[in-house]
Amino acid sequence: MSGEVALRVILNVDAISAPLTGIGVYTRELALGLERAPQVDALRLFSAYRWVANSEQAFQVNRTIQSVRRVLPFKRTALEGYTALRAALFRRSARRLSDHVLHAPNFVLMPFDGPCVATVHDISYLRYPQFHPIERVRFLERHLPPTLARADALIVDSAYVRDELVNVLGVDLTKLHVVPLGVGAAFRPRDEAAAAVTLAGHGLRWRGYLLVVATQEPRKNLERLVDAYAALPQALRTRLPLVVVGARGWLDATLARRIEPLERRGEVRRLGFVADADLPVIYASALGFAFPSLYEGFGLPLLEAMASGVPVLTSNAASMPEVVGTAALCVDPFDVGAIRDGLQRLIEDQAWREQAVPAGLAQAAGYTWSRTVAATLAVYAAARARAGAMATPLAHQRMVAPAGPARAAVVLVNYNTADRSLRCVESLQGLANRIRLVVVDSGSCEADLAALRSGLVQAWPSAELIASPVNIGFAAGCNRAIVRVLSDAAISHVLLLNNDATATPALADWLLDHLDGCTDSDLAGGRVLKLAGDEVDSLGIAFYRSLLASNRLDLQDPYFGPTGGCALYARRVLEALQAAHGHVFDESFFCYAEDTDVAARALLLGFTPAYTDVVLARHEGQASSGGGFNDFVLYHGIRNSLWMLLKCVPAGVILRHLPSLLAIHAGIVLRHGLRGKLRVVYRLYRDALRGSLRMLRQRRCIQRTRRIPVKEFARHVSTRFYDRGYVRNALRDLWAVLKRGGRE
Repeated sequence: MSGEVALRVILNVDAISAPLTGIGVYTRELALGLERAPQVDALRLFSAYRWVANSEQAFQVNRTIQSVRRVLPFKRTALEGYTALRAALFRRSARRLSDHVLHAPNFVLMPFDGPCVATVHDISYLRYPQFHPIERVRFLERHLPPTLARADALIVDSAYVRDELVNVLGVDLTKLHVVPLGVGAAFRPRDEAAAAVTLAGHGLRWRGYLLVVATQEPRKNLERLVDAYAALPQALRTRLPLVVVGARGWLDATLARRIEPLERRGEVRRLGFVADADLPVIYASALGFAFPSLYEGFGLPLLEAMASGVPVLTSNAASMPEVVGTAALCVDPFDVGAIRDGLQRLIEDQAWREQAVPAGLAQAAGYTWSRTVAATLAVYAAARARAGAMATPLAHQRMVAPAGPARAAVVLVNYNTADRSLRCVESLQGLANRIRLVVVDSGSCEADLAALRSGLVQAWPSAELIASPVNIGFAAGCNRAIVRVLSDAAISHVLLLNNDATATPALADWLLDHLDGCTDSDLAGGRVLKLAGDEVDSLGIAFYRSLLASNRLDLQDPYFGPTGGCALYARRVLEALQAAHGHVFDESFFCYAEDTDVAARALLLGFTPAYTDVVLARHEGQASSGGGFNDFVLYHGIRNSLWMLLKCVPAGVILRHLPSLLAIHAGIVLRHGLRGKLRVVYRLYRDALRGSLRMLRQRRCIQRTRRIPVKEFARHVSTRFYDRGYVRNALRDLWAVLKRGGRE
């Protein structure tokens, strides 16, 4: 330990509970490894509501908690109550331990004043929320984002999950550390004689079954595996039953219906949870191991099977190819036929089997728990150093000025419209030497993403593609790109363009004027026309006296700010928004009104919006949302406008325009209710209300950092009730409904 500072560690061991899942095994092995590590000067284990002496005591404490949780009604309320109680007990008992590093190996941190580390194993609650109990999804939606923000370091099991946290949740890459899991020495090849007693106890034959080890829950894809197995020739099924090891999970009724006929014929065997002493033997005695999960952050059973000398079939999705390398068969987990063919090859292709066994052993040999513990200790040291650096920031720290001319970053967000995105990219070619192009794909289908990827290679080889596997929305997509480009000191401005827009030649001159210092704007926009013809699409944002924003269509209206479809932000604005409010775009908005929210917060911080009456772009409009004023637009547009109002508009402005505000929302309910959209209207106002407390909490910060008087904000509010023609069109809709009712 020469030259090293000893570590003091608090490990949360809640996950060590029955039945012991992969996270439980990981936590147990960490606890055992940290107890033996010479770098650890003190180790404290906290489980459920108290300190425990070791992992075995944790197991007993957690068994009681799990038993109570299974029978409690109102599970979501009970879970939140238990979490709050546990947090309070921990905070009180750990208040003198701020010299320790707290590690939460199961996603969510408890409150703590010292350095903090959390392990995030996956984001399946976002990728496949339908496969989880609703209370778990809501719990992680509420508690994981604060953990990601508060942790000094974050551990992930695979590079795949690291990239997901960056691209989907916008986590700072410098916080993330990939620490793979390990496999215990008990998982090793065995001979038939050594396995005989254990196999007899479970009614199994040596090399006489196919094995899957997984909790019986939808994400493990056991339904498709059973369907694929059932499609194998009868002779194979008779000779090799499918043995399912793992506790019952949730949402498994459909799986049970699929299994029962096969189980009656002896073709499927469910062993349930198997004791630690027996499991390695059951692995090593199987003819093959199948694990076609839809999504894993790591997939510990894959390591256990390879280390046991068993050929493996798994998915070509998520982290699984990363874990198995070239040692396993990887198939499309959504294709039952591909799984069936893979199973047949796993059984019958002797040449492949003979090379798969040593390849699997070699692959698994690189993953040990001692390696996991050593890497985790390094993360603890990094977290402690980062916490210290944050506590004592360097004075007068400045970013090194770029050597060359200033550049702009251009950001496009794509969602299943690769053709439009590539058309937009083509229109920017004249600026190639002065811009950094970042395209964010927000969960497009595979075909669209492939078209986008290949098109960018041809049209703009230096373009950066951030591909999120889920639709994170326009706001989050912009944030991902902005965080990335602001690390480049040469970037002085960020230009957002709707991907279904095309830049005009005038945009190049306008942008270069800003980059070269001929024009200095905080945030700026200009005239945008429809894609065809000379009809105005937008002259920026107008904020009307009804306190609802829309596209500005009249130059007489005050200019509130640029629309996100064509908006230029100076670096100083983006950095100020991030510093003052913790984000640039509010990701809870998803899309619509997020540009109004940014414009309002920038205005409150003292920045001035600038408009140029030059045609900067042509815009197709609503290519990603389906076109027209549909339910999606209605819901997000009105809900988000209410949230922006609660967050940003000074109280004096709200009171002054309260009659107009009430009138327009009464009109929205009446107009869209009569058009058969009452359910959408109800949902948007309900959800606006549900989010109101969160917005009001943000309001305190936003109004506290306000740098302009209320009258300056009011100067940017239009005297119009709403955009031109709104009242006329609303009355026309009402009259049409009344006439139709009279005829009936």
